[in-house]
Amino acid sequence: MADLDDGSTETDPFPQSALPRDELDALLDARLAEVPGWHSADDPVRLGFAMTAPHDLALETFGRFAARNPNNVGLHTRFGDGVRGTRRLEREAVLALAGLLHADAADGYVTSGANEGTLAGLRVGRNALRAAGARRVVVLASTLTHHSVAKAAEILDLELRLLPAGPTWRLEAEAVEAALDDLADGTDAGDRTGVVVVSTAGYYNTGLVDPVDEIADVLARRAAGGGNLSVFHHVDAAHGGMILPFTDPEVPFDFRSPQVHSIVLDPHKSGLMPYSCGVFLCRKGLMGHGAVPAPMSGFLDETITGSRSGAMAAALWSLVFGVAADGYRQVFRDCLAVRDRLADAIRTADPDAVVLPSPGNTVLVAGFSHEGGRLPAALTDRYRLVGNTLPWTAPDGTVEDRLFHHFYAMPHLTPAHLDGFATALAAALGAPDPARPRRTAQDTAPSGPPGELRELRRSSVCLRHLVVHPPERRDPDGYPHAYSFHTFQDRAGLHEELTARPWDGDGAHEGLHVYAPDLDAPFANELFGVTDSGRYALEVLDRNQQKLSLVGAAHFAVFGPEPRDADRPVVLANFHADGALRSVEYKYGDRRHNDEVQVFRDEIVVKIGKDARSVHREGDDYSFSLDTSLELRVRVADDDSAPRVDRVARHADPALPRRRHLLRGQYRRFPNRFFDTIVEMTVGRRYRSSGTPGVLAFPGGPVLARSAELDLVRVESAVADGALRVALASVDGPGQALFSVPLDLGARLPVLLTGIPVGEPEGLTPGEVVNWAADLHRPVAALREAARAQDGHRHLSAPDGPPGGVAPS
Repeated sequence: MADLDDGSTETDPFPQSALPRDELDALLDARLAEVPGWHSADDPVRLGFAMTAPHDLALETFGRFAARNPNNVGLHTRFGDGVRGTRRLEREAVLALAGLLHADAADGYVTSGANEGTLAGLRVGRNALRAAGARRVVVLASTLTHHSVAKAAEILDLELRLLPAGPTWRLEAEAVEAALDDLADGTDAGDRTGVVVVSTAGYYNTGLVDPVDEIADVLARRAAGGGNLSVFHHVDAAHGGMILPFTDPEVPFDFRSPQVHSIVLDPHKSGLMPYSCGVFLCRKGLMGHGAVPAPMSGFLDETITGSRSGAMAAALWSLVFGVAADGYRQVFRDCLAVRDRLADAIRTADPDAVVLPSPGNTVLVAGFSHEGGRLPAALTDRYRLVGNTLPWTAPDGTVEDRLFHHFYAMPHLTPAHLDGFATALAAALGAPDPARPRRTAQDTAPSGPPGELRELRRSSVCLRHLVVHPPERRDPDGYPHAYSFHTFQDRAGLHEELTARPWDGDGAHEGLHVYAPDLDAPFANELFGVTDSGRYALEVLDRNQQKLSLVGAAHFAVFGPEPRDADRPVVLANFHADGALRSVEYKYGDRRHNDEVQVFRDEIVVKIGKDARSVHREGDDYSFSLDTSLELRVRVADDDSAPRVDRVARHADPALPRRRHLLRGQYRRFPNRFFDTIVEMTVGRRYRSSGTPGVLAFPGGPVLARSAELDLVRVESAVADGALRVALASVDGPGQALFSVPLDLGARLPVLLTGIPVGEPEGLTPGEVVNWAADLHRPVAALREAARAQDGHRHLSAPDGPPGGVAPS
């Protein structure tokens, strides 16, 4: 899988021949071993997620029916439907659950989970409100509502209004009424606004239950009083709906209130079902608002998914009737005991913690008393714990934001799990977390004059690498899933621990500074750098960083003198550990978003619209993504072969807007690379065209890209006069740009730019690196000046003559 190797997003080829059975089994066994179980001492204990081991009866029943592959497409709770097979089992299970929730009559079906059920509820509600004359439909919910509500509102194109939960962490009836008043006042005379109110019975991060009956009373009064609002009430009972009827049956969150119209359950959470199994329920007469004719199949479909697993419906039936109320009551009685033992363990480890068991639910919320309530990374990873910032009323009555972690007391937890957690928590809270070292003023204070280090950190685009693996786990041989990332941010903004001082080691090279995390051991901790802070910088990586680096062992950049301009690129030279030149990069644009050319000895890579972003995840942990609209990869063969296009991969349409990069919560430890289009070509270094060369034809038609300078452009490529020519023409305006790269440039650059061996950096001296940096500045600056754009023409070339040719003034 290429994405796991280098962060790219390309697909894998479909296999042409079947794997031998023993090899197939071995690969499946290897992947199965990577899926955590429930009972081994090595398995993670999922204290922070509402999931548990499925019941053996459900697994057995699913297996019995799966071989016949029954399709429970459509709805089976209407009169006359669901009379045979798995459809009858679904009807009986769904209607029994509706009875558990005090519905006198209901329709519903087995869903893939509460996400689908909420989408179904908001869809039925929207259509019912439109049928009641509403031209506008608004969704009202709490800020703590599950994200599936926002997702459903976005899919259905509904306006979403989130009401502050406040320190009660619930959606209060008074807040709903005030929001309804506001909507009524904002609705013009003669118009009608539809409102879908979403209540929650068991918030995922607190376990608390909204006062559903009080909210329903507000809606009932408004309905009886008339007005310009029509209201539909949906209850998300994904977590509490399978628990509260057995632990606290008097909690009125369900169909006992006439103004509750639909409810979702998630039996694959606490209901002991395997994934994915949810249930959507609504009052009779409402499902028709989601009906779509299926004439090719001869029925009406009121579901979201259409085809559905009959085997899953049979498995649900087996638990509804094979475990029943007595069995579930015992399961959740045991879970509440587990919840209380967890509370005792937390209070023992942190007597000052705020510990809040959720009434009637199996959720425990804890706000720890130290370091902002954070827990060590090793503990949160082992027990899969998640923290959320919630409003909290302090003892003095003030309301402040505070970090709380939620814990789920689920049926699979054993006394051994609880004892292990209690021991780990006590140890973690009694000692600092090695993955999150505490900083002191001495750690971060620069050794130079005040402000000097801050400006030094900001000055260089060559400052590219960060330790993204925790201290004491920096050896990639022992921790292979770490990467050394380009940060594309100044080090000051990342709050790196870095020291710097003026270079005065030999009396030469005035104005230079050297820097490293620890200048007493300059080549033993990440990197050693030397810079003229307004002109250039050179960094040499330590041994571990060299193993992790994606772009070489040392990097030299020329970026000044200031002021910068759009026509003058930043130029970087990257070197291998043995001192050989790896590549030279020309970046036209800013440090994050540019059109770029990379020149290797036998390859030229043109990147149009390269957009780089990094994110500080937690502690010393960083990640990054690269979004490139077009990457043109030209292999330069050592012959006179004519240019040819080997491959065009079109991943996305640059003409359509799309979100660049990842959302913050999606970043992981490895890099992520996105491309609209990849073009691979081959041409001989000694190729010379006869006559006027034509533009190379790309399979699939013209290539478009999003240029950093020109936005949407047409891209044409040709080889003429011994050079690769890549032309950009703006689609929406007169702008143009041309990149011209001699085919032999990559072969000439290693003679111009010579390095020193850095594979054993601990054997280097700072003076050697300072002298190397000073020697590199003149030729790299000359490359930069030669590549300065003239009327949109960016002609890359190497100066004639020996290394150290004319430098710009």
